[in-house]
Amino acid sequence: MSKIAIEGLTPNKKLNSLEAREYQIDIAKKCVNKNSLVVLPTGLGKTIIAVLVAKKTISIFPKNSKIIILAPTRPLINQHFDTFSKFLNVSIDKFTVLTGKILPEKRIKLFAENQIVFFTPQTLRNDLVNKRYFLENTALIIYDEAHHATGDYAYTMIADEYKEQNPDGVSLALTASPGASKKKIQILCENLYIPLSNIHIRTRKDSDVKTYLQPMSIYKIGVNLTTLMAEVYGGITVVLEERLLYLTQLNFISEKSRPLHNKIIRKDLLRLNKELVSLIQQGGDKTGVYSALSINVQGLILYHMIELVEQQGLDVLLIYLEKVKNDAKKAKSSKAVKILASDTRLQRIYIELKKNQEFTPENLVHPKYHVLLKVLQDQLTQNPESRILVFVKLRDSLKNIVNHLKEYKLIKPARFVGQATKSPDDKGLSQKKQIEVLEQFKTGKFNVLVSTNVAEEGLDIAECNLVVFYDVVASEIRLIQRKGRTARKKEGKVIILYCKGTHDEVYLKIAMAKLRKMNVNLKNPQQLKGSYNEERANYNAEDNPSQIHRQRQSKLGSYLSPEVMKEEKQQLTLIKLSNRLPMKFGIRKRLQNDSYDYKIIDSDLHIILHNKVLIQIYTPRQAFLSEVQEFSEICELCIIIIDFIDFNEEFPGEKRKVKQRIQKIAHKKKIQIIPLENEEELYFIIKSVLESIPEEES
Repeated sequence: MSKIAIEGLTPNKKLNSLEAREYQIDIAKKCVNKNSLVVLPTGLGKTIIAVLVAKKTISIFPKNSKIIILAPTRPLINQHFDTFSKFLNVSIDKFTVLTGKILPEKRIKLFAENQIVFFTPQTLRNDLVNKRYFLENTALIIYDEAHHATGDYAYTMIADEYKEQNPDGVSLALTASPGASKKKIQILCENLYIPLSNIHIRTRKDSDVKTYLQPMSIYKIGVNLTTLMAEVYGGITVVLEERLLYLTQLNFISEKSRPLHNKIIRKDLLRLNKELVSLIQQGGDKTGVYSALSINVQGLILYHMIELVEQQGLDVLLIYLEKVKNDAKKAKSSKAVKILASDTRLQRIYIELKKNQEFTPENLVHPKYHVLLKVLQDQLTQNPESRILVFVKLRDSLKNIVNHLKEYKLIKPARFVGQATKSPDDKGLSQKKQIEVLEQFKTGKFNVLVSTNVAEEGLDIAECNLVVFYDVVASEIRLIQRKGRTARKKEGKVIILYCKGTHDEVYLKIAMAKLRKMNVNLKNPQQLKGSYNEERANYNAEDNPSQIHRQRQSKLGSYLSPEVMKEEKQQLTLIKLSNRLPMKFGIRKRLQNDSYDYKIIDSDLHIILHNKVLIQIYTPRQAFLSEVQEFSEICELCIIIIDFIDFNEEFPGEKRKVKQRIQKIAHKKKIQIIPLENEEELYFIIKSVLESIPEEES
């Protein structure tokens, strides 16, 4: 690791104090001025890469161009604010955080006044929809935790608006986990307009990052259902099988082989639920549809009960059965809930569990808890200073686990959940309280943090020696986020608990397989192109995707060694673009799409072609004619572009009169002056000039 002195920053300040790693510099170079996806394991400094790209972007785009940083949670936004304000050489007065807690009128004012703007995605999306401000002057948008860019999540709509409003704007997407399947990665890139050739990935096994990560050991520990759990499990599956059989008789499920619950999974019923709701909304023959919908909802509830037995324990199932029982008494309760609450077999299960709760409560605890307890005691005995993070899916289960762990002196557990309050007995944690708990975890007041998925991403959690998955998630994205909480600065362990012979074990196998698949897909981006809409990512629907080849990477000169910089200066650059060239014309992206190399220069001269032709752009009211003589001395041909795109007449016929005056001046001074009515015309002029100059002349 070396301290990197970066051009344009005050010595011994800001970025000069940043210790940038070689792989971060290498990736940052490749992301400047190009829409890119960066995939790095948690703890390898994705934010530092974003800072480096932001710094260079400021220098190669028009002065005071904005940079927007997006992240899914307010705590993560605040972390980014601290990092960027520490290392970017921009006055702190030009930084602001905009969330839904700030009034819209104030957000409009703050957005206009500031250059580095931090948003929660929903806030920016809502403001764009309501046209409170626009993105034509935004040079870079950074999408943190970019794996969220799917479906109707705010990132997708923001990317669409950004491309439409600012063709030359750059997007940088950051994630540790873009998804396993080719389709997921393709969709993510498509939604953010990122060409597949611009995916930059490192895994824990890559040589240039291995030295920055400590060893991570992953252990999978399986337990068996207890006798009582197996009996309850069997009783619920009998009730479920009846519901599934009824759905097959109504011809809403095609599966015929028995037992049906071994062939049909919860996902199938969720899919069927959507189809049934759609049938009801469409009108027409509804014979059996309403009955099927009620039976299907019952099936989903029963599947949830089975998952509680497998993953959480009979104590949590009992809480849920009591909820069903109480809900059934309410006037607005659904037919499905009332039917299940009156089912005598489920009532017998409820009575049996209540009996055990009173006389032998230990029978209700999942055997995974006993493994968890032993794991925690062993870890804290070996290393009393350990910090342990335990992920638990459900709050009811989490509450029970924390209460049990409090009985042991060695273990100091803390409950960590989201901000929503579920009930008087299950209150959420405010953002302030979350930060307080995390600080107490860091200082050692608590040594075990028992958390829902709120701790998977977006929070500054202290380095953990051990991460325990109390229950399994089938999502490879969540698996990566969870295990990324350990093995950063110290050696770490991940322990995954599961229940043998159940869906729990299946989910574990699925998640591990998806993880392997994701790494293979990301390491072979060419294989992703099959069904990918390359045109959308490359911004030009007329290009043939197969003919688009990678443009030479823009250079981050301030990061390069003197030898490399010298070599670059010797190269002939046929196209030079000023960092003051307005972004609305989309010239950078259009040149990239046509495989033209270009260089960004710090100059008042907008576009220089082959060192022979200068193209300079003005608004109709700018006083520019005195400069024309100087330009003619610089280049063989000077083309003056008058930008009428956003011209608003102060009186009727003003545009026509201005054009007439311009043509008279052009004739008198013998210069090329071209009025511009739309953005595409400028690139047409540039391309015409490039194609008219013979290659040997360059």
